[in-house]
Amino acid sequence: MSDNNFTIRPIELFKVLSDPTRLKIFQILFNKESRCVGELVEILDQPQPTISRHLNHLKKLGILSCVRDGTWMWYEVADDLPEWCQEILDITYKQISSKDSDISKPAEV
Repeated sequence: MSDNNFTIRPIELFKVLSDPTRLKIFQILFNKESRCVGELVEILDQPQPTISRHLNHLKKLGILSCVRDGTWMWYEVADDLPEWCQEILDITYKQISSKDSDISKPAEV
């Protein structure tokens, strides 16, 4: 469950997911599988401070929740998101997970 007590606004959601690394973190965590920072560092091949900073952005907005287990912090997609937000995240996940989609490439207009 998310530990944030405020409402997510659409503009904030789109801003936070506009970063490719945060979008990849979201994609990894979307299926309700908890991950610790070390696992995400290994998967994304980026430095721990960078991953922690991105996780903090997602957590502050309320998209992610985290649970402490000793010295480990486990992150997952929050289960108490507003319905509209969950629908957008569902659609986003399906789009970025499709074989034709590559989030590292800019969209063609």
